Amino acid sequence: MTLPVVLPMVFSFVALCISCVALWKGHFARFSPLALAGNLRHRVYPIRSGAKRWYITSFDIPVTITNPGARPGFVTGLRLRLHYPELPFPGNHEFIAAKWELKPDQLNRIDKNRFEWIDEVVAADWSPFVILPKTTATKHILFEANWGEPVIQKRIVATLELQADWRNKWLTLTEWKLALLPKLWVDLANGSCMAYVPDQGHSQHWSECSPPDLHKYTGTKATLPAEGLVMAAEPSYLDYPQSKED
Repeated sequence: MTLPVVLPMVFSFVALCISCVALWKGHFARFSPLALAGNLRHRVYPIRSGAKRWYITSFDIPVTITNPGARPGFVTGLRLRLHYPELPFPGNHEFIAAKWELKPDQLNRIDKNRFEWIDEVVAADWSPFVILPKTTATKHILFEANWGEPVIQKRIVATLELQADWRNKWLTLTEWKLALLPKLWVDLANGSCMAYVPDQGHSQHWSECSPPDLHKYTGTKATLPAEGLVMAAEPSYLDYPQSKED
């Protein structure tokens, strides 16, 4: 074949391949979610029932999931996987299932009195849900499990995992590095809360001011006026700059 004949055939074949890929992604590709989780908050609730005692370990996490495809996607499972790196047997883990979906505007009600805030904060039991094509779902999920004894570990790796469309393989979304030292456990059991930033995907820390004494140069050496453009200044603002006698 001559070159003028071969080139059009090659271009046609490439165009056909691109069309097939676009058709697959747009109509037949399986749900492939994009997800992002925020800070993980951990609480521990001591429970007593007669002679029995145990702890409820409680983790709440905001999760945003996007369906970039052209077919509806089914989120059929969410779980928190805990791994204890310092234990002598590798591969150890426990799964903590999603229990409730929380009301985002009521989260500040969560405190040590667990059985008092449940009715106000819990929106519904967690259940699988659908994400329509090209849409995003944001939910605040509570994960809980019973622990018969205190868990004291210097290092804990918490991993949020998602199951899509009832597949056997779970997807890893976000990871956090936790610690449960003895004194921290006592604080948690007495009503404190620990918050952890995701190990990946969060912004790096930066200096708020450069140079550190930046605001030493942005003020004024003159005394502030007694009145503003509209209102008179409060007395607490009239002593700037501070007198050297103070």
